[in-house]
Amino acid sequence: MWLWLAFPEPRLPVPASGGMPDGVLRDDPPAPHPCHLFRADPAAFQRTLVRLPTVRSPWLREILENLTQHVRAGLF
Repeated sequence: MWLWLAFPEPRLPVPASGGMPDGVLRDDPPAPHPCHLFRADPAAFQRTLVRLPTVRSPWLREILENLTQHVRAGLF
């Protein structure tokens, strides 16, 4: 927005993929990279798991009962 206010020339946006080509003006910084991999929130996982009708199956019940151990092991 500030570029248009400062320099009101008609500049059409240029779609770009990969690196930014010469002549492409950008007024926002690139998105920062996350400092760690995605990890699911254990509380949200537990609430979602409890609502599933298949939670009564033995393998899902075991995951739900051992969720604290899985959190300590670094799986979440």
